[in-house]
Amino acid sequence: MPHFYVKPENINNGVFSIENEQAHYILTVRRFKKGDEIMIFDGLGNSYRGVISCADKNFIEGKILSSSYKMPSFTIKLYAAVPKGERFEWLIEKCAESGVSEIIPLKTARSVNAFFSENKAGRFEKISVSASSQCGRNDIMKISSPVDFQTACENCFKNKNALNIIPWESEDTVSFFDLDYKNVQAANIFIGPEGGFENQEVELAKSLGFITVTLGENILRTETAAVAASILVAAFQKLKSNA
Repeated sequence: MPHFYVKPENINNGVFSIENEQAHYILTVRRFKKGDEIMIFDGLGNSYRGVISCADKNFIEGKILSSSYKMPSFTIKLYAAVPKGERFEWLIEKCAESGVSEIIPLKTARSVNAFFSENKAGRFEKISVSASSQCGRNDIMKISSPVDFQTACENCFKNKNALNIIPWESEDTVSFFDLDYKNVQAANIFIGPEGGFENQEVELAKSLGFITVTLGENILRTETAAVAASILVAAFQKLKSNA
């Protein structure tokens, strides 16, 4: 069954409401109607099964029938240089589907631009909400404000319960499979810009405990590397934690 996002403030005392564009989409495009059961989530880990009691053009109201709670026990934060054009939107969508908890735009020495307008920030949020809804998450991938490389490294260094990773084209020995996922609760993945990280940046990160890993022989685009690294971390963490 489809899974729709509803703001937490619109779920109260066993009743939920959906308005405007999303209500129009559910009623007109997805063809839900009064009496239909519907699955919703609040982005905070709560998922609800409900029934529509009122369906009127751009407004839906319904009753909660049951609820459940689930949040990831292992979180992935992606610090990524912002690729050009619509490629960042693709990155957002696919990383949300891959289970990334948060994307932090990364300002590096070779970054073109890590900053974006308020309108773009709003569009990025909508893409994240839509992708999180489509893939059945109970939470929504967060998109944070940009941060410079050194500050990001220093902030990650303070978290002793996280695995700090840099995919790097000069690394040809250590793979994602080789990492120890059992003794950490999170992973921070750093993805460089089109020109790659400068050697000084990689050396700084390594001095703060970051591990360089290979993504294979081919050099990947920023958005491809981001998605591949996120999927590999999620897959190997689950595999090794259950071993």
